[in-house]
Parts: sequence; structure tokens; C-alpha cells
Amino acid sequence: MDYSLKVVDKIIDDIDLENGDLFNRIHDIGIRKLYVQMEFPHLFDLMTAAVAEDSEAVRDTIKMKLDPVYSVSQKRLYENIDYSLFREDVDVEKAIEILSWTMSGYGDKAIKQLRSFEDLSEFGERYLEEWERYSEILKYSFYK
Repeated sequence: MDYSLKVVDKIIDDIDLENGDLFNRIHDIGIRKLYVQMEFPHLFDLMTAAVAEDSEAVRDTIKMKLDPVYSVSQKRLYENIDYSLFREDVDVEKAIEILSWTMSGYGDKAIKQLRSFEDLSEFGERYLEEWERYSEILKYSFYK
């Protein structure tokens, strides 16, 4: 678990904060995660299983390890975003919340479609292509 969190930290550290386009940032993170999943196919399986752990004592330990990483990753994801890209008539906070829900829901959908990350290469490419289609709709809705 500790090694998995170090890998996730590396993904977070590699976020390009110079690129203020939120959609580009999310796309870049998705690609980085895909490469990590291809190199370490069971890493995210382990993390998914850890989050679903039934044992309360283990679950609390996992939560103590995961919560700070999640908090930092959320902060970094939205750091230095160029809000001028959003249309003036769009409530940016609501748009970001919609984007976050969409990413989370789409990620959940993908996880349900995958039994493990062993067959990720082909699935990952389709996943990113489909995400791009959703992303374009949202970008068109929110950006100038």
C-alpha cells in the first residue's frame, strides 16, 4: 500500500501546473494513470481492494494513509487553473463540481467494466477516447 501511494504521489508531483486548462490537466492525469496501470497492473487493484476492506481496524489505517494523498491530489488538480477560459455566464464552482462528478462516475463505470487491470492496454485506449468525447461536450458547455 505504501508503495502504491508513492506511485500516486509521483503522478500528483508530475502535474503540469503551468497548463491552466482544467480539461487538458485532467486528460494528462488520465494518461499518466493509464501508463502506471500498464506498468503496474495490480497497483490500482490493490488500492481498490484496500478501500473496500471490511475490517474496521484495517479500514481506519488505510483511511489515514489515503486521505492526505486524496486531499493533496484534489488541491493540486485545481491549482493555478485559468478561470478566464470559462464562459462568463457559467458558475465556475458548479461547473467544476459537475466535471468532478462526471470524472468520478465515469471512473466507477470503467472499474465495473474491468475485472482487473491486466487487460488495461486496449481498454485504456477506448476509455480515454470515450472520456475525450465526454470532455469535449463539457468543454463546449463551460468554455468560451
